[in-house]
Amino acid sequence: PLQHHSLLVCSVSGFYPGSIEVRWFRNDQEEKAGMVSTDLIQNGDWTFQTLVMLETVPQHGEVYTCQVEHPS
Repeated sequence: PLQHHSLLVCSVSGFYPGSIEVRWFRNDQEEKAGMVSTDLIQNGDWTFQTLVMLETVPQHGEVYTCQVEHPS
């Protein structure tokens, strides 16, 4: 069978200050390959947003988690 690539998107918005760490996990194991993120985008009200994407070939039963760490 063909394996279909999927793009998972983690959208994080409305945070201040702009320092943030976003990580993807597959079945509780950190995924680093295939991650792409936008630069920090200013919302105009002192807050920021970013998109962190993970390109993957999901298998049945896998659990994907986006983890966000911010100092606030």
